[in-house]
Amino acid sequence: MDNKLYNKFTLSKVKELFLKDNIVSIGDDFILARQTNNVDIALLRFPSRIEGFVAAYCRKGHFKCTINLTEYDVHDGMLVVNIPNNIIQLEPFDQEEHIEITILAVSPQYMNTLSSDLDKIFIDAISMLKSPIMEMAPEEVELSMQYFHLIDNVINTDSEYRNDSVSYLLTSIFYLIGGMLKKRLDAEEENDDKTSTRHKKVFEMFIELVEKYHNKERSVGFYADKLCISSKYLSQIIKKVSGFSAPDIINKYVILEAQHLLRHSNLSVKEIADQLNFPNQSFFYKYFKLHTGYTPNSYRQK
Repeated sequence: MDNKLYNKFTLSKVKELFLKDNIVSIGDDFILARQTNNVDIALLRFPSRIEGFVAAYCRKGHFKCTINLTEYDVHDGMLVVNIPNNIIQLEPFDQEEHIEITILAVSPQYMNTLSSDLDKIFIDAISMLKSPIMEMAPEEVELSMQYFHLIDNVINTDSEYRNDSVSYLLTSIFYLIGGMLKKRLDAEEENDDKTSTRHKKVFEMFIELVEKYHNKERSVGFYADKLCISSKYLSQIIKKVSGFSAPDIINKYVILEAQHLLRHSNLSVKEIADQLNFPNQSFFYKYFKLHTGYTPNSYRQK
């Protein structure tokens, strides 16, 4: 379906149009808000994309949303995770019912500035995209809320290192959610049938190959050949298991490697382009800008 049929909202527009209650933020890159159903969400009744990573925890009440054509009934104790590529719709809130939601939103640009160690939980996290709703245990909710309160307090200080402090706290939250997710994935795996177990094994082998060869090979065909299956079949398995396409995952690894080299090495941009097997520096510039929103030089200087 044509992307022009979807509403597209930046985090700046999300803050302006939908977030009316208690908000703390760092510009339009990081937003923490506590919302009720006293918000006009009319624009989100139509298929929309939000250009940011959004985690919404339902503290009280319930509402319905559709993510990537699947409808979910969200009630208190549930966490909803949205990534930039998702297509989301919200049904109108029941005005007779009191709803409380805590929302954490991060722009892709801000996400790219966080610790590169986040790639350790990347593979577990992408599996969540098939089911972007997670029911949280009371102790998980309590711990998460402690993080949110701490971030709120830090943002409201005048510390010179306020933004850096928030970045590290946010990285820690992602590890926390990643751990919760890993626990659920391990439990689900015990109930898998032989077919899905086979698919997960292929997925794991694919990831191992991408980890080994991503700095040289970016074609799905290369990895399919290594696994002795067709590119089409590999693509179907990767999409089914993770919710991501095979190129998405390959590109993610390449970008993580590029970000690490830009931040933690003295290699020139040309040397990094050569090391990652790009045909030339110009191609690498365009590729990096497409996937991060930054040029290599501007990312290195942040």
